[in-house]
Amino acid sequence: MVVEAIERFVRSVADGDFESLALRAFAFQFERVEPYRRWCERSGRSPATVVHWRDIPWIPTSVMKSVTLAAAPARVVFRSSGTTTAGERRSVHHHPFPDLYRRSIESSFPELCLPRGGRPPMLSIIPSFTLEGDSSLSFMIDHVLQIFGGDGSAAVAEARGLDLPRARSWLAARQRDGRAFLLLATALALDQLLRGFERLDLRFRAPAGSAVFLTGGFKTRHSELTLGDLLGRLHERAGIPAGGVVQEYGMTELTSQAYTRSLVGGRADVFVCPHWMRVQALDPSTLDEALPGRDGLLAVLDLANVGSALHLLTEDLGRAEDGGFRLTGRAGGAELRGCSLRAEELEAAAG
Repeated sequence: MVVEAIERFVRSVADGDFESLALRAFAFQFERVEPYRRWCERSGRSPATVVHWRDIPWIPTSVMKSVTLAAAPARVVFRSSGTTTAGERRSVHHHPFPDLYRRSIESSFPELCLPRGGRPPMLSIIPSFTLEGDSSLSFMIDHVLQIFGGDGSAAVAEARGLDLPRARSWLAARQRDGRAFLLLATALALDQLLRGFERLDLRFRAPAGSAVFLTGGFKTRHSELTLGDLLGRLHERAGIPAGGVVQEYGMTELTSQAYTRSLVGGRADVFVCPHWMRVQALDPSTLDEALPGRDGLLAVLDLANVGSALHLLTEDLGRAEDGGFRLTGRAGGAELRGCSLRAEELEAAAG
């Protein structure tokens, strides 16, 4: 079965079978995901005509706000963060293969987030899956803590928010015992932690080798955080330099994640994918592949998404660089016009 073949591939270190697995996964979804099959038929493509992974029909991520895409009954359901405002809907990922999600975490997280190996103590300031029962990020972080977190690891996000005294005590203990740690944070949670330190005028000196796993959440209800500001404050208050921060690129609609190579001496602004993912930048006007060095809408093919939507067109702008991709922003209304039209067509095809 294609799901088992993909799981074996995810666990491997080679990428020679990517093309054949992508085509098998497309055939699997074409057969089992009825709205997707109708969409493919309307666009004149099928497993009989598609011979390259780049030609597998993609689905705009916005479609997952209104259309259920699942190749088997969902065993876990993830929803995008935030509350609905002005009628806006949240994306819903009906995931039938959570074990494949776990395998993708285990196979990609250590190389770029734990380059020293071992199981360092981890402090998570991201809500657990118990608190955020529909968050794919919380699902991931709980698994990271369980598999890779060393003795003394802790999660200090509670229903009412960040438990600042516990976080402060935990970091003070690492300063005393000299154990390098990994802090797991969203941008918003890290900002809350640092603002707490700033109010109390606290400064820590993290042991050498300590690092921060940082993901999303730069936009608040009233303003937008900047990476440069966060990194400067982190260095000032905790002694962790910018080179000690690995960023993650992920989303509710995907199963896998991409990471920067910050902790292994690579560029801090370029994300690299595991061998079971591919990313293209598509010209927003034509939705053809963008010219080298030009920004485009990022399209992601994630084999681990075999249970829902294999090939996704995101609303992120970026460009291919240095063996990976660099984010350059979010698409605006004009840039998403063609994508939105395609989304409407797919919704119509889904009935």
